Amino acid sequence: MERKGSKQLYNKLLFIYTAVIVCVVLALMFYFWNSTRNSYLERNQEYLHRMHEEAVEYVNDCRDISTYLHEELYKSNMEMNDLLHYLTDAPEKYQEYRLDTYSQYKLLDYNGIEDFSATAFEAYPSLKRLAFVSYSKGDLTSFNGSKSIYRREDGDVALERIKSGNLAESGEFSFLKEIRDPLNMQNVGAMIVTFHAKRFGNILTAYNLPELIIYNESGTLIYASCSDCKVEEIEKTEGAAELEEKLNAYIQSTNLENYHIISYLKKAKAAEIPFSIMIMIAGVAVAVFLISEFLVNYYLKRVSARLNRILDGMTQVMGGDLTVRLAAEKNGDELDVIACHFNEMCEKLDLHIQKSYLAEIDQKNAEMSALQSQINPHFLYNTLDAIAWMCEDGKNEDAEEMVTALARLFRISISKGHELIPIEKEVEHAKSYLKIENYRYKNKFTYSFEVEESCLSYLCNKITLQPIIENAIYHGVKQMIDEGEIWIRIFEDGEDIIFQVEDNGIGMTEEQCREILRKEPGDRTGIGIKNVNDRIKIYFGSNYGLNITSELDEGTCVTIRMPKVREEEYEKK
Repeated sequence: MERKGSKQLYNKLLFIYTAVIVCVVLALMFYFWNSTRNSYLERNQEYLHRMHEEAVEYVNDCRDISTYLHEELYKSNMEMNDLLHYLTDAPEKYQEYRLDTYSQYKLLDYNGIEDFSATAFEAYPSLKRLAFVSYSKGDLTSFNGSKSIYRREDGDVALERIKSGNLAESGEFSFLKEIRDPLNMQNVGAMIVTFHAKRFGNILTAYNLPELIIYNESGTLIYASCSDCKVEEIEKTEGAAELEEKLNAYIQSTNLENYHIISYLKKAKAAEIPFSIMIMIAGVAVAVFLISEFLVNYYLKRVSARLNRILDGMTQVMGGDLTVRLAAEKNGDELDVIACHFNEMCEKLDLHIQKSYLAEIDQKNAEMSALQSQINPHFLYNTLDAIAWMCEDGKNEDAEEMVTALARLFRISISKGHELIPIEKEVEHAKSYLKIENYRYKNKFTYSFEVEESCLSYLCNKITLQPIIENAIYHGVKQMIDEGEIWIRIFEDGEDIIFQVEDNGIGMTEEQCREILRKEPGDRTGIGIKNVNDRIKIYFGSNYGLNITSELDEGTCVTIRMPKVREEEYEKK
């Protein structure tokens, strides 16, 4: 039955621990899953922001380059004059100007518009095309990086594109810089600086998830990282909030001159955890669960085994075997405490049984000795002889008092078989004994009682004072030349009652005091002081009993300590 209970406890604890582990593992898994998701979301949002900034920065850099090239044109008179003649003169006239200028500066390097363009391409790799438009002639010349090669296009078509704001084709973007004659500030043409859009692909590659769309004011798609981007729908969207809702994405938008730069990150992908990370989190969760379950199962099996040992020990004790002892593992836990307390309990129980058995024997022996000594032959013979002498001498009243005191003495001694009697009866018993002894010894000593009234209702061991008084008479005042004195005091001390019997007799040495409590004297001491001390300790415990103090030629004082015992408490036992 006990083992079944232990197994049930093991199963309950295992179920509870397993449920707790599952909850904790799921909570931790959810926490790490959510933390990882938020981490990826924050990271990807940061990527979106950085990618957008880099795209805008690239467009700004290209714009600055175009501004710088435009300013450089005006810094060189030779190149500016060459460009002005190119834009305003007929081709034949422009060739004459070139030849005349070359012959004029033959000893110097001649720097024309071709040199300017070639230098620009060398300095800026992102530059794709450099074009010049003549408003007066209606043509366009483009340079693509070669110093000597250029091509002409239909100026009307070019001018139409310029007017519509469509300066570049898909995959490139351009900036228009007007060219004015420094002398009259007349607008003679324009410089179109075109850059590669492939740099945006490199930016996107570094950040992976975000998408990028760039289009101009005319709606021409300059760059798009997505294949299904519909610029027309995006153009119709008003505001970033509407666009964000439409695309279901996080949006970064910037308008730069005539270009619209839109970076976005799909919300579904923003917080997407890589599959490898998902497998890792799940694997860690399973590993934590298995390890925790193994440790819990191992620990519970050990606890269950220890509980079974305790239950087996209890079963043996229930069968009466008090020699059972449990082995403590010295873990310092509650089961070790139970094992230690169990062993201590068995030891104390065994000792208690033995002590109780021995104490009961001692109590019976003490009571028997007390009963046997109630009628001391010598005391009885001497008392009866004294009564007879009184009758012969005609002291009938004294004889009557002696008979009455003797009867009261033996009536109280018997006390209906009770070990405890009221202190009032014990005092009466002591007074009867003293009266008899005082008659016998012809008033060789005097005695007095100082008893607190509150003490009389409490109980004490019967025949407690008489042996002490007897010892004071026979070994104290009897051997004195002068008259002896005996004082009996009874008073309260907290929860205890103190009895004191003091005499002014010949006294004793310390060794004699100790000897009295170790063994019974062999002479007329009644049941003896040791018997009184033993009965008190057996009945009330080792904290109570007798204490003897004495000085030679000064006297002896015997102090008895008992607890306060009321009659109703004694009757319940």
